[in-house]
Amino acid sequence: MQIETLEIRNYRLFRNARLAILPQLAVIVGANGSGKTTLFDVFSFLKESLAQNVAAAVARRGGFKELISRAESGPIGLTVKFRESGGRLATYQLEVAEENGRVVVHREVLKFR
Repeated sequence: MQIETLEIRNYRLFRNARLAILPQLAVIVGANGSGKTTLFDVFSFLKESLAQNVAAAVARRGGFKELISRAESGPIGLTVKFRESGGRLATYQLEVAEENGRVVVHREVLKFR
């Protein structure tokens, strides 16, 4: 599988980030506090959300208020575009918010082209 694009919105340090044309092997470097660990946590969060449920994945990270970017009120949004070996492009979108103290999925979409 080849990840082609990763978009992150309101997830910890990433208010609006887009990584495109990701190589199969990438070296992530940066200063302390720049988001390296958060970038890897995005993938763990997606895995846990799909394998268990979103509420458990959020709780494991200290709750919604610990995940949402500071001073933001909109949902957390994650979009991954990937391609299987020689296959079609797939897009997975997940938007998570908190309503009345509960974690809710606002939007979840899986598309193939």
